[in-house]
Amino acid sequence: MRRPRTLAELGERGILRSISRYLDAPSAGLLVAAPGDDAAVWRGDSIVVATTDTMVEEIDFRLEWPGFDFRKLGRRLMAINLSDLAAMGAEPRHALVSLSLRGTLPVADVGRLYRGIAEQAHRYRCTVAGGDLSGTLGPLTLTATLVGRLGSARAMLRRAGARPGWVIAVTGRLGAAAAGLRLLESGARPASRDEQAWVAAQLDPTPRIAAGRALVESGIRVGGDISDGLSREVERLVEGTRLGAIIDVERLPLARGLHSKQWLLAVTDSEDFELICAAPRARMRIAQRALERIKVPLTVVGTIDERSGIRFRNGPRMERLNKAGYEHFR
Repeated sequence: MRRPRTLAELGERGILRSISRYLDAPSAGLLVAAPGDDAAVWRGDSIVVATTDTMVEEIDFRLEWPGFDFRKLGRRLMAINLSDLAAMGAEPRHALVSLSLRGTLPVADVGRLYRGIAEQAHRYRCTVAGGDLSGTLGPLTLTATLVGRLGSARAMLRRAGARPGWVIAVTGRLGAAAAGLRLLESGARPASRDEQAWVAAQLDPTPRIAAGRALVESGIRVGGDISDGLSREVERLVEGTRLGAIIDVERLPLARGLHSKQWLLAVTDSEDFELICAAPRARMRIAQRALERIKVPLTVVGTIDERSGIRFRNGPRMERLNKAGYEHFR
């Protein structure tokens, strides 16, 4: 059996040639595409949104996970950045991708990685405009920078602006990604359709681009994504104010296969790439009808109130969490 060629054998120019099929060509929207030139060029939008996110081997992913695939990893790299655009209610435009790779990595793996990147980008009409390629002796490090656009400076989602009495709602179902991560870390392969869905939520999440746009068009102005955990994001909605929130545990839309007693999976280190928003109840009902049309559930799970702190109503009890949400270096 022929041994796979590695990056070290192919060299930088050979690698760039091998992945060129996944980079978008110059067009009316993308005037110059890197790496054919030193930088990508496109026509500016009136309101520009930009985000960047990095995934590091052994911190954000592990090659030895059961069922690990570089194509899914590429899609995930794009998804976590697309989710940031969705959290602002923005439309994706262009992406720049920077990779630090070991020379021992097979060329075929890099091809699968870029194929996943291009698939996810094009699914949301985002071009892959270029980026950077570097060698490393350490962990694989993958970074994407995405640029999007907004229709107006006021039609966007922001964390600031919540008011007492407003309701809090989330898209989709919660807890699957955290359950999937636990399964992957255990080394076990998924044994049921529910477990397969949990792992897919962790390895190959779906960004809520259309839902973000629908929220903005419904008049919602306060929101974000909950990739760092529902509780952490609710904290951010009231940060810098004297406000707090109550989350009703019994109303949390848990992923299929999760028991009600597993609600912590939905509110702590969840990595669910769902959206959260806050608005007056009447406005939220308008948003719910709008999201119904794109088949995305929007579930009210709590309220903003004037008492500081985040509390969880669990039947007759009111609980607080000591640790809520993911933070690097903690």
